[in-house]
Amino acid sequence: MNMTPGHGPGNLSGLPIDGQEALKSVQRASLVPDPTLTVLLFAALVLPNIVFSGNFWFESLHLLKWATAFAPIGILVLIAGLRVVFMERVRENFILDPFGVLWLFVVLFLLLQPLWVPLTSFPTFSREWFFFASLWGVYLIAYDGIKEKRLSLFLWGAAVNAALNVFFAELQIRGAQGILPLIYPTPGKYIGNTGQQNMFGLWLAIAMFGSAWIFLRGRTGGKPPSARILQAVNLALFSINSWGLWNSTSRSAVLSFAVGMIVISFLMVKNAERSIISRRLLVLAAILALTFSGTLFLGRGNSFVMKTKAMVEGFQTMGKRDSIWASSATMFMMHPVRGVGLGHFKWNYLEAQRKMLDRFPDMKWQYTYWAHNEVLQWFCETGIFGGFILLAIGAWWIFAFIRRVKRGEEISAEAVWACGFLFLIWFNALWTRPFHRIEDAVWMALAFGIANREILPSRTAWSMIRRPWILRALGVAMCAAALAGLLFLGSGMIGDRALRAAALEPSPAAQRPLLDSASFRLMVSDVAERQLAYHFIDFAQKSKKGEYLIEGLNRLDTYFQKQPHIREMIRLMAWYSDLKETLLLERVVRYLKPGSFTIENGTLKLDSEYDRQFFGSN
Repeated sequence: MNMTPGHGPGNLSGLPIDGQEALKSVQRASLVPDPTLTVLLFAALVLPNIVFSGNFWFESLHLLKWATAFAPIGILVLIAGLRVVFMERVRENFILDPFGVLWLFVVLFLLLQPLWVPLTSFPTFSREWFFFASLWGVYLIAYDGIKEKRLSLFLWGAAVNAALNVFFAELQIRGAQGILPLIYPTPGKYIGNTGQQNMFGLWLAIAMFGSAWIFLRGRTGGKPPSARILQAVNLALFSINSWGLWNSTSRSAVLSFAVGMIVISFLMVKNAERSIISRRLLVLAAILALTFSGTLFLGRGNSFVMKTKAMVEGFQTMGKRDSIWASSATMFMMHPVRGVGLGHFKWNYLEAQRKMLDRFPDMKWQYTYWAHNEVLQWFCETGIFGGFILLAIGAWWIFAFIRRVKRGEEISAEAVWACGFLFLIWFNALWTRPFHRIEDAVWMALAFGIANREILPSRTAWSMIRRPWILRALGVAMCAAALAGLLFLGSGMIGDRALRAAALEPSPAAQRPLLDSASFRLMVSDVAERQLAYHFIDFAQKSKKGEYLIEGLNRLDTYFQKQPHIREMIRLMAWYSDLKETLLLERVVRYLKPGSFTIENGTLKLDSEYDRQFFGSN
């Protein structure tokens, strides 16, 4: 019987070998017992990409995705913490590997970041911190023991989920999404319930990668003839999802899948007979070729080809990311040591872009929440110190992976999937934003946990400590963080519902208490602040009372100064122009591209491109 390195229950050297192994299996106590682990982790990994919030909630897309992922993770971490505190056998088997130590250090480093970074949105920081800390919890639990059988279950669930999303996308592109209330109402788009094209493509790539691993592995969990039936179903799901991948027209997703397949093919050839793997790879390649050919005639394959051609011809813009990356680099140079704060990239983007355009006036003006490169965004938000830690950890992992491969040591089947997956998602992270979507990032934490049991050393001074009070203190901290996160999410959902009720309430008098109540919920307090400003402006327009308009504009301007967003910028520009408030107008329009506007007698004049972009004028 093979045991995971470092997971043994103490000194059993006095027993015969068979007795040692038998006692190990009896004494092995995991952080979270089955089937609790399987059920909760399945929910966190598989379900978020198939749900959306709907009209019952103010946040119509992401809120239920967050809840579906975070609630199971919070419960898992809570259970793990309680077992570390109260169960001696769990403490005896507890391993905090070097990678986990570094990750925990970064979590604590980020927790202290408000001490030296002047944050403008504590709700944003809180949301991001709980997000990041929850991934550490998933890593810890995955490292503790996710085996091949359980991984296969998760991958099957992902493949079915992705196939349903393809079905939803086919209805959306035809404007027929209304036949099912389960489908995100975005007629004319091909995004399923993921809410965004690149994230839809990435989710399909993740699901296809899992199906490919199952097929190449040659094991479905059944026995002949059921095994052949399951393999046929697996290939059918792979075919459906590959059809969706091509139709998503997401070039980053296609390339990411290719990178992952190159790594997994290389590792499997080393672990299995080359001819078998080669034949199976040809089957997968044939399916990809057939589905791509089909999309050229019946789907959006031509659009994918044209987008790819445009990217190659205009390679200088890196897929229209050049101005975003230039603005991001400018942001880092503006705050090289402290960074702008976790989650605060989007609130510093307009200012960074303004300064970037002074240097590169030919660059395109645009607004985005993301750097479209997770490493670059991490440097912006955490500064040179946080960025150096990320690069050092990445270099260490790559070096350990290469060393393991060079030694010719066999890697377990689940670790092969994990290593290939990490290459897939980190390549994608260089172009998009997978780590800012919990439904994708949780898979990354799972993969690191599985891979690092074999790729990285498992022992550190911390992992050898067996003083109960230290481990109990860590368990208490895990429980406290999990409870705080669950309360944060639950309170935020109550606040979000209040915001939605206020939006549906026609009476201004009835709106105000709902908005006030939401403002006391940390997770949505910033949104409530914005909605209160809009409340006063709307009420002023209905009542024709100027004092309410002044109150609303003052609130909106204060909010905009803390969290500059194009949505509020457009509203303030329009109002200040109408009111001929030249000084206030100049303070807002300074974020626009120089030369794209003029101010005449307090009235804003935009060139035709920006007039169409902001106000839809012809």
